[in-house]
Amino acid sequence: MKKFVTGLLAGGLLLAGSSVLAANDAAETVKNEKKTEPVTTTAPSQAVLSKSRGTMVYVPMDTRPVCKDYTVATMQAAGWNIVVPPDELLSSLQREGQPDKLLEWLEQNAQEAVAIVASADALIYGGLVDSRTHHIEPSVLQSRAERLLSLKQKKHSPDIYVFVTIMRTPKASAAPAEPVYYEEWGGKLFRQGALLDKNELQGLSRKESKELQALNHEIPRNVIADFYGRRRDNVRTTELLLHGIESDSFNYLLVGRDDTSPLSQAHKEARYMSSLVNNFSNTKIRFFSGADQLGLVLLTQAANRLTYNTPLVYTEFGAGKGGATVPTYEDDTVAESAKQHIFAAGGFPSKNPDTADYILLVNTPYNGKTLEASDVKNSGVADKNTKAFADRVQTWLEQGKKVIVSDSAYGNGADNALVKELFRRGIAYDLAAYGGWNTSGNTLGFALSQGIESPYYEGNAAKDLLTVRYLDDWAYQANARMDVYKNVIWPNYMPNSGYTPEQKRIAEAAIKESITKVSEPVMGDVAKDYDFKLPWSRMFEVQPIKIDKSM
Repeated sequence: MKKFVTGLLAGGLLLAGSSVLAANDAAETVKNEKKTEPVTTTAPSQAVLSKSRGTMVYVPMDTRPVCKDYTVATMQAAGWNIVVPPDELLSSLQREGQPDKLLEWLEQNAQEAVAIVASADALIYGGLVDSRTHHIEPSVLQSRAERLLSLKQKKHSPDIYVFVTIMRTPKASAAPAEPVYYEEWGGKLFRQGALLDKNELQGLSRKESKELQALNHEIPRNVIADFYGRRRDNVRTTELLLHGIESDSFNYLLVGRDDTSPLSQAHKEARYMSSLVNNFSNTKIRFFSGADQLGLVLLTQAANRLTYNTPLVYTEFGAGKGGATVPTYEDDTVAESAKQHIFAAGGFPSKNPDTADYILLVNTPYNGKTLEASDVKNSGVADKNTKAFADRVQTWLEQGKKVIVSDSAYGNGADNALVKELFRRGIAYDLAAYGGWNTSGNTLGFALSQGIESPYYEGNAAKDLLTVRYLDDWAYQANARMDVYKNVIWPNYMPNSGYTPEQKRIAEAAIKESITKVSEPVMGDVAKDYDFKLPWSRMFEVQPIKIDKSM
């Protein structure tokens, strides 16, 4: 049964804008948890739950499956009607989003919704990639932000949940995901931002000061003007959204730090924005690493609030560095990230596994270093630490707990040894949810949200959602993707993205063959029931689509 904590989110959601605030935030969480967790709780009747279910309007940041199709499928499986904009209004790899038309669509479709969950990146810039590459006048950005802020006043005041990202600063990237110059100057821009951040936090050594001066002279003026000018405009626009919390324009604002590092320009901007909201209500705003998971996390919170549900989540980490791990592409520990995700999904971190509704098990690398899933060390051979982690999964399942596995040992793909161990033990499909792709925050937020929604799944929904995760996060991301690169993409001089129809057909056929070869010894012949599409005509993401055999 669900446990419910009295009061709005049990004493408040604590702001954690950056690692600078982490120590105070952790202390406050412990204080609040001690006060609130031991209350008597009662679950609502199924009649109440069914009456609370309804239509939620959702504006994803773009059309990638993790942002749109996977997210919508999760909430629909849990009994919600999710209304999304037409694809032609949303951003894709080859198409910019249409923010003005999206705003018009949202205003028209908001009237019948019990909640709205919307990407400010889509509604203001066009989408996540658009937010990094646009040349939109500040006055236009401001007018779009103000239009979003006024939505609640124009309509019947549904709950409004907004998510936005801080523009990322990757060490390396290229067009079209970044401005064209980033392929040449991205590494130096990253280093420049890291030194600027460190200078504010700790000060620079004489050698570092000289390095920063050299970078300031070496990077072309026009590149600096474009890169930092866009960042300045984005920060100012996000400031308007932050004040939307103060004016009750939104029920909740979630700020994601997309692809960041402990020292970076993105981290520097997050610290600045955190300082702006120190006096805001701490039940309405949260900052943490990640972008792709934000929509599903907020939809889960909306569902929990509408059903007066605050699930308690107990968290454990892998052996070794465990929760102190700072994953690649992120600037906080995985323990801090887990806590913030639980709050943002409408739950509450529990210290007592006996009373918790869910057990969140986060698979972390023993030495705290998250290698890429394509690394040779991801061999698929279970060592004592992997077996011990699987033992914990099995123990909690045998005690009747709903177990969520966030597989964060590697970046951009699953831990081969863990997935094989789960299937070898026959417990892979006993999980409430599993996730193991892209960044640790993406993985954690998605798995947590799917797990929290899992009690409401009907029919084969739970198995189908898990199957997609294993085929995508494990079979493809950690295995088939590199296999197809080595044996098909590179030998045929095909690009990494922007495939012609024929190139896409060749790549998708090779992907299905490779996924089938990888998964069959572990999962059986389930891959034969799926086609595997490249929705953005690139190798970064695949979409397993179940074949309709009735046709």
